[in-house]
Amino acid sequence: MINKTLTIITIIILISTDLFSSDTITVRSHDHVDMTWYGNYDKVAVFPDGSETYRKIYLNYTMGCPSSGCAPYDYTTKIEVLHKTGDIDSILQQTPYFTVDGNSVDTLYTTDTSYIYFWDTLSNSTDSMLSTQLQVINFSDSLNPTLPTDTSYYFPSGYYNFLYDSTGIIYDSIYVHPTNMILNGIHSWYSYFDVIEKYEIARVITPYGGNIPSNYAFKHIFDITDFASILKDSVKIRAHYSGWGNGWSATLDFEFIKGVPPRNVNSIQNIYSGSFSYLNSSDFENNKLTAKTFWIHPNTTQSMVKMTTTGHGFDNNINAAEFKPIDYFVNINGNLTHTQFNWNENCGENPIYPYYENPNGGYIHTWILDRANWCPGLRAKSFDHEITQYIVPSDYIEIDVDFQSYTWSGSQTPSYIVECQLFQYQGSNFNNSVEITDIIKPSKKDEYSRFNPTCGKPLIEIRNYGSSTLNNAEIIYGIKGGTVHTFNWSGSLDFLESEQVELPLLDNWYGTKDVFYVQLKNPNGQVDDYDANNYMESPFDHVPQYQNKIAVWTQINNGVINSWTNESETSWEFFKDDGGLFAASQQMFLGVVPQNQYRDTIEFESGCYTFKVTDLGENGLDYGYNNDGVGSIKLRNVPGTTFKDFHPDFGSNIIHHFRVGSILSNDQISEKLIIYPIPATNEIIIEFTLDNFEVLEILDNTGRVIKEINSINNKSKLKIDISNFSKGVYFVTSKDKNILKKFIKQ
Repeated sequence: MINKTLTIITIIILISTDLFSSDTITVRSHDHVDMTWYGNYDKVAVFPDGSETYRKIYLNYTMGCPSSGCAPYDYTTKIEVLHKTGDIDSILQQTPYFTVDGNSVDTLYTTDTSYIYFWDTLSNSTDSMLSTQLQVINFSDSLNPTLPTDTSYYFPSGYYNFLYDSTGIIYDSIYVHPTNMILNGIHSWYSYFDVIEKYEIARVITPYGGNIPSNYAFKHIFDITDFASILKDSVKIRAHYSGWGNGWSATLDFEFIKGVPPRNVNSIQNIYSGSFSYLNSSDFENNKLTAKTFWIHPNTTQSMVKMTTTGHGFDNNINAAEFKPIDYFVNINGNLTHTQFNWNENCGENPIYPYYENPNGGYIHTWILDRANWCPGLRAKSFDHEITQYIVPSDYIEIDVDFQSYTWSGSQTPSYIVECQLFQYQGSNFNNSVEITDIIKPSKKDEYSRFNPTCGKPLIEIRNYGSSTLNNAEIIYGIKGGTVHTFNWSGSLDFLESEQVELPLLDNWYGTKDVFYVQLKNPNGQVDDYDANNYMESPFDHVPQYQNKIAVWTQINNGVINSWTNESETSWEFFKDDGGLFAASQQMFLGVVPQNQYRDTIEFESGCYTFKVTDLGENGLDYGYNNDGVGSIKLRNVPGTTFKDFHPDFGSNIIHHFRVGSILSNDQISEKLIIYPIPATNEIIIEFTLDNFEVLEILDNTGRVIKEINSINNKSKLKIDISNFSKGVYFVTSKDKNILKKFIKQ
């Protein structure tokens, strides 16, 4: 029986702009569901009824730790829609005319009365007792062959009774002959059922680690707009977990944003679906991924093949399939149309860093090794292959996906989880349109944590939403309530192609809210055919504020570029906010003393900077699966103590943004006010040298307002109590942020 217990959250969000308001409906199917053993975790979600159209549907899959604690290994999780196709199928069933004590027999032998002989040890003689009768349940109604019609009882026959001598020893037996014989028969009938088709909409591999904090959570966001036709009314959503012991939790939020999609879907069909062992190339192509034929609907004008495949297993001579980089090939009507490298080469930049947040020392390990289209803790990539030019409406098309062949030997058979789907579309809904699809920097999204918080150039993603090639667009952006910026983008994007766009620097990072926004206008110099998707917001955190002189302490490990030069794999650089190089590490060599330590002092001007540490071995300064040892890298005040200690298990790089001096990117420290003493303990004194100010604010080193000072007109000096402030760096600024002065609480 289907569990009708539903967790449904509906949120209507009205985004206030000068152009539009957008309605968003959110439905939660799984609410922190513990997946603690291999199997399926099904919930029924009640989606909108399909009377509306949606320009965007997102699945927000938050993976966390269950109540029993997180599992330590990288297992596969899949989110699937169990779609009722509306078709009915049947299975031939057979049931007997009767059962005997619950079992089916061909023939039943009985007698009027029967006894069982036994040796009575008390009387030292043969005795007997009445046999237990057989229960016979009859199923005589051929129209209802599984419903009992009556019950009868018979004495059994066709068995042997033992004969005993005077000492109780068996010396012979006699056969209990039947007096009646009943022949059984078979009812043949068909059972009918709804045809359910499974469609994978998300795949995430769990992290690999141990003692992971119980509050671990990582949100993965999937664009599932093309699945709109099967996400309506009551739908069973399956979260599949392939691991054992403990496990992970799944929270699934489906976000429906009303509007018009770029094209309407005619049909969705599975081409391949399942896990397939790779014995050899011939078996894989001829028995697993065989060619399939599909009918193209008369009103289909566009089509796409979506492919998601991950390789697993590595206990063989070539570490296939997990660590074996290969291509796969899409063939349409016997012709090669697409070649795809099925590999994730960026595991060393995994946003899921080692966890050392709890007293037991939780960790994430081996996340840095590149794999067959996955990294521990992250989503598998889906590849969209447009095949529009190869289809003919009202005709058939043959689709065949082949994998690059290889030969292996060993104890573990490589395998691939393959989900391949065919989408048919009616055609483009718009001619001239552009869409903002993502804000990468600044962002609070988990997947972009490597690059954030930032004070450098914003990075966004745009997409051509119309059938005409997109060559230019106007991009308006900034901080809400702050300075408005404009950038004219130019390029060449075909229908549904996307591009990441780096925007020029902001004048400053302050406004009425810590929210970055982007608005797109005038694609190809014309009015946008559909402007509902031209606007996006992104809350952000401010970067930390440091003093103008910083010491970099680097202790290298034994990892070297090559054994001839003995030069370390690890180096660092400071970049200005415009991307220009400001300072770089000296060449670091392993010398007589193992794991040499280097100290460099850098003096900065006011502004925004990026500190980037690069490890050419892509294994940081601490990787437990080699013999390179452990190094470290720290930022220290001059003079002073360490204020930033980066964990050495960082993979390919460390990217850390910070600010020195003024919070405004182009301002110098103003002399309109003076603060003393520095450092201060219980109070500071502020003297005004030029202007009066209505309001002053005290900010912490993240830019957060922690105290507001009012009614200061006609005063030349103020005394401010800071006794309850934590130790650290603070700033006094005017309300309009035109001046700024730093002080230190000791």
